Amino acid sequence: MSKSLPNNKQWDTERSSIPQSSSLETNLSMLKETFDVCDDIVFQQAQFGNQSGCLVYLSEMINKETLIEIEQGLSSLIPQNQQESKESVITLIHRHYPFQSENETQDLAIIVKKILSGHIILLVDGIEQVFLFSSDNQTNRTWTESDRERTVRGPQAGFSESIQTNLKLIRQKIQNPNLKVRYVTLGKQTNTKISVVYMEGIADEEIVHEVHQRLSNIDIDGVLDSHYVESMIKDSPRSPFPTVFNTARPDRVCGGLLDGKVAVLIDGTPSALTAPAMFVEFLHSSEDYYDTSLISTIIRWVRFLGLFVTLILPAFYVGMIMYHQDLLQSPFLMRIVANREALPYPALVEALFMLLTYELLREAGLRMPKIFGGPVVTILGLVLIGQAAVQAGIVGPVMAIVVSVTALTAFILPNYEFHQVIRFCGIPLLLLAGFFGFMGIIVGLMFGLTHLVSLRSFGVPYFSPVSPARKEGWKDVFIRAPWWAMETRAPGIGVENMNRSGENNSATPPKTGKENRDEENEG
Repeated sequence: MSKSLPNNKQWDTERSSIPQSSSLETNLSMLKETFDVCDDIVFQQAQFGNQSGCLVYLSEMINKETLIEIEQGLSSLIPQNQQESKESVITLIHRHYPFQSENETQDLAIIVKKILSGHIILLVDGIEQVFLFSSDNQTNRTWTESDRERTVRGPQAGFSESIQTNLKLIRQKIQNPNLKVRYVTLGKQTNTKISVVYMEGIADEEIVHEVHQRLSNIDIDGVLDSHYVESMIKDSPRSPFPTVFNTARPDRVCGGLLDGKVAVLIDGTPSALTAPAMFVEFLHSSEDYYDTSLISTIIRWVRFLGLFVTLILPAFYVGMIMYHQDLLQSPFLMRIVANREALPYPALVEALFMLLTYELLREAGLRMPKIFGGPVVTILGLVLIGQAAVQAGIVGPVMAIVVSVTALTAFILPNYEFHQVIRFCGIPLLLLAGFFGFMGIIVGLMFGLTHLVSLRSFGVPYFSPVSPARKEGWKDVFIRAPWWAMETRAPGIGVENMNRSGENNSATPPKTGKENRDEENEG
């Protein structure tokens, strides 16, 4: 007798076992209900003799050669007697697969675990046991490291350009049937394969539906990169700020899925999109969650400092030199005046010249073949040209220092797209400072902050949990609280299940014998 399967949203692979039935149809219905909305699950009919069976596996997790070997073996596995007993069929299967077949099981929870870990299972009509075949895919073990988001500690694997490999990387980290995968095809000419991934029971169903709706509205000839999709599904498409997060790290995507986000994978692109995205997310690095809380918090403050330096340092220096010299101490002011006395151009023109020079060198370094050392050429070129410009009397030495520091601190920002936006947003502030001084900087920052607060990402406030203020979410914004203190998921994105962990995850030192005796005496 089979038992009814619990709701998928409450599925727990650690719960008590549910026995299988001898009916193939009943067993398949239970598994199909468990893996509902999982387009990467395969139910392949198998017929040998008078026996009906079915192979069940995750298409991205198995070794294709092993599958072919099992299929060929089943085609030749024909019982001599059409009325073979189930014991004889079991004996035939074990005899034909002495090196593949593992111990059979009747526990649905174990079967689901095995499927999620990359096994192929065989269901046979009339037999309660389920046959397990090890199928570890060794062909895709050569993962590449992400060059854009490097970390010292933590997983080093990065996404590849194969959507099958990327799905396997995610499935390996989250082995749960609540991880749902839906396939979509975009591009009338390219027919690019897209997969929408989310955690059922955690992600907001309205956000999942909105992602599917926006993808279904895309009508384009071809999709060659994730930015094609990102630009068409993002809120406020004219805003320079990204409202969809782009990452090349599987661990970052898995962390977002466990927080209730929806991931979009595009075939042919070594990165994934996650939504909804929030402003503070672009200042966080994967390594924040692998270091201690104190170290991660200090590093985050350094990133916030790098954000402000990149954004306003050139504008602040230009405004101070042109309009607010009285804020400088006399010795420092006299030195700057002496250095600038023979310069032919105002500070604003100097800053624009140096920033333009840096952008030219950066682009040259990106396009230069690696054999010539592109990044090294960029840094050396900036130093040498800056020094030559100072010696030639075109720019002042302090201006060269300011632009060099700004160029270096921009790389503190872990997300490359966000790094580009912040770098170019500093130019309007520089122009405002050159024409209006500090008042121009303040007005520019006010307009920028107003724009950020007004943005939405799939209906979620972009500045959440800072605005609107959700103090329970500040544990992972200004600081990185210890894991035992982050009992709930990030608020504000419509997560259905807010509980992330239990309340007693903080370890305490064991009591000594003397402390135990003192407590007993007090009692």
